[in-house]
Amino acid sequence: MAPTGGREETNQLEILTGANKDGRIKVVFDDGQIRKDIFQSVKMNDSASAIFFQLYDAIYQELKADYNITGSGTSVYINEPTQEADKDITITLEDLDATGVTGVGSEWNKGVAGTGGVAEVNELEITEAGSGAMDVRVNFTDGSFFLNETVTVTLQGTETPSEVADKIASAFHALNDGKGIFRQNITVSGASVIFTSTKTLSDQNITISLTRN
Repeated sequence: MAPTGGREETNQLEILTGANKDGRIKVVFDDGQIRKDIFQSVKMNDSASAIFFQLYDAIYQELKADYNITGSGTSVYINEPTQEADKDITITLEDLDATGVTGVGSEWNKGVAGTGGVAEVNELEITEAGSGAMDVRVNFTDGSFFLNETVTVTLQGTETPSEVADKIASAFHALNDGKGIFRQNITVSGASVIFTSTKTLSDQNITISLTRN
């Protein structure tokens, strides 16, 4: 359940000028806990709009686990998904090779902490381990393209329900180069795999399914 009465913070990076030569630029994002140095190559005559699209993709890949990324015109907007107290966020663009690219970061909306709100928790309980060797396929999704992850776990048929839960959790942890599932903290309690949202949002309508192959 999402908090109420507050406001989500938004910061922006506006691209002001395009490139007059080939080279590299760097965007530095720092919110006091997360720092990202995002490098991007540009080419002579790349417009501010072209550079915006290149940086949008790069910023999205680096920050998507913690922020919602949107864009308009030549501005990339980095949006806090939850109603939290305002952060001291800095966004800078450095022209590493004198390409002529300029840009400026600024706060668009000040964050205000809301009240209430509970992180969503979903559970997959293993009630039987089964017998005989098999593969089990587990899908975790909110029905969207962005949050739809599947793992396949090989079982020998000798595992307890708790051991099966451990194997499933480990498989989810290994996804996305070890980053796991988008905005989910995955733990094990007994024979249950627990998925806890890292952001306090409205209910996500999560479904978890397990099938045997």
